[in-house]
Amino acid sequence: MPKFDFLKTFKIAFGCCLGYTIAQLLGLNYSTSVITITLLSILNTKKETLTTARKRLLAFFGAAFLSFFIFQILYDSLLSIFLYLIFYYLYCQYFKCVEGFSMSTVLMLHLWKAGIYTIPALLNEFFLMLIGIFMAILMNLYMPNRIKLIRAAQKDMERQISSILFTMSKSIFHDKVDENIASQLEKLQTTLAETYVHAKYTENNFIFKDMSYYSSYIQMRFSQYELLKRIHINLPRLKETYHQTALVSTFMNITAVSMHEYNNAEDLLHYLSTLRIKFKAAPLPKTRIEFESRAILFEIVNELEEILMLKKQFADNLTPYQIETFWKHQNT
Repeated sequence: MPKFDFLKTFKIAFGCCLGYTIAQLLGLNYSTSVITITLLSILNTKKETLTTARKRLLAFFGAAFLSFFIFQILYDSLLSIFLYLIFYYLYCQYFKCVEGFSMSTVLMLHLWKAGIYTIPALLNEFFLMLIGIFMAILMNLYMPNRIKLIRAAQKDMERQISSILFTMSKSIFHDKVDENIASQLEKLQTTLAETYVHAKYTENNFIFKDMSYYSSYIQMRFSQYELLKRIHINLPRLKETYHQTALVSTFMNITAVSMHEYNNAEDLLHYLSTLRIKFKAAPLPKTRIEFESRAILFEIVNELEEILMLKKQFADNLTPYQIETFWKHQNT
């Protein structure tokens, strides 16, 4: 069953009607154009709406300038439209405001069709554009807050990653890998993808507050997910168990317990360095199977290290504002 965005539907309907009413009260010609401008300007986030509004205003001024001169010289001929479209589209490409090309062209065609190229006529079109953009900004002043949803999803993905590592720590001793790992990885991927959409939505709905923390956090977890997939591929290649197998299994368990958001992974990386020393101190492999299995174990250790390094890099790259806002306040 399709999901309906009732809030945006209401915003479009109400904003378009309100914009049209204002245009009518101001006595503007072609007031129905406000409806088109409004519905095309109400986008999914505040930043998108404001960015597009700026580009459309920039595009309008270019359209007004070009049409005022080209239509004055060539009047309502087909050649005037041809030249206007060529030069105007080049203008929009140069100033990176192509989003306003179609909308402003429709407004300028009012002048071309009527054969009126006066300042009052241009102001009429400008106010149509301005009312439509203002309605879009006004309608998007309220946007639902998804932070609680993101926070809950963060806890969920941390639990999922811990569960995957716990399951892997057991499977490392067996020839047959636990079939649950594949389904767990698939579920984790879904959680990450869905939460990233909410994170970007939140980031783009705060104008004066940096909310990039959530999207950066989920990107870090996405990278960890890719490494977990690589470990999963390596597990079936382990044919026998050795002393090093138990060491890696224990480290997986320790990592699983320490997967929460506020852990910067420094202690785990220190523990990992002692684990490598134990690996090097062990006697050399006696058979080819042992050599291959221990090489795979070493590769898994490297992948676990990358997982921890990703977390440490994420923590190290946090700004003082992000630490204060998203760690200190949330961790109390």
